[in-house]
Order: sequence, then C-alpha cells, then structure tokens
Amino acid sequence: MHKWESTEKLLPQWEHQMIGETPFDYEDFKYKLDEFDNVPPVVPRFMFYLQLNIKPLCDFILQQTKQQTVEQLRSETQGWIEI
Repeated sequence: MHKWESTEKLLPQWEHQMIGETPFDYEDFKYKLDEFDNVPPVVPRFMFYLQLNIKPLCDFILQQTKQQTVEQLRSETQGWIEI
C-alpha cells in the first residue's frame, strides 16, 4: 500500500501538475494499482470513462490544429453560426 500524505500537501501538487507539452498532447494517466486500495470502484471507473472520452477529443483537436490555420478555423466556425 502506498504511503498516505496529507491532502494539504497533495492537492496543490495535483492542481499544478504538468499534463504534457500542450493541452492537446494526451498522455495516459499513470498510476499504481495499490493507489486504488481504499477507493470506491466508481471513482476509477469514472476516471477511465473520462479518459476514454477525452483522448480521442485531444487527438482530433491536435490533428485539426496541425491542418488548419486560425483564419480557416474562423471561417469554418462562422459558417456553422450562419447555418
């Protein structure tokens, strides 16, 4: 089992953790199995559910940012509004 640390120490670290070079460079969440020893099953289930939904979204956005310029995105978005 992992060593427990106080939430006063952990929460500030988690709030400012690095998630990648850019927000769209998705990296899977790294963990050890024993970190879930005292956690209700709904928490990791929900975490993995979010992860599986966010990863394709990040991949899509990263692909779009590499393919389109800001002007192209602006024109496309304005086209959506006009419809």
